[in-house]
Amino acid sequence: MSPEGVTMVIAGELDLTTRPVLAEHLSAILRARPRRLILDLAGISFVDCGSARLIVRAGQFLPEGRRPIIRHPSRAVRRVLDLTGLDAGCEIEDDYHPPQEPT
Repeated sequence: MSPEGVTMVIAGELDLTTRPVLAEHLSAILRARPRRLILDLAGISFVDCGSARLIVRAGQFLPEGRRPIIRHPSRAVRRVLDLTGLDAGCEIEDDYHPPQEPT
């Protein structure tokens, strides 16, 4: 971790039982006041809405105008972010593009 930014790699499931651990780790990281928060979520197989909200709301502790960066979200993460509208509160770095509606 550097004052410029931190990358957190998370794997497994993010749900009601793992959310307190996620919150604890995020709090410790955010106390250092990083300029950027990057979360690599490629290894996430499930995320509930509360955990996704926690990740996006971490942005309020970043410098003005900065949002959490979600790197390589799994399809499960991407789906929850898209369906809840939480994708607007973070930057997403990935190669996934949702299927287009037929025209």
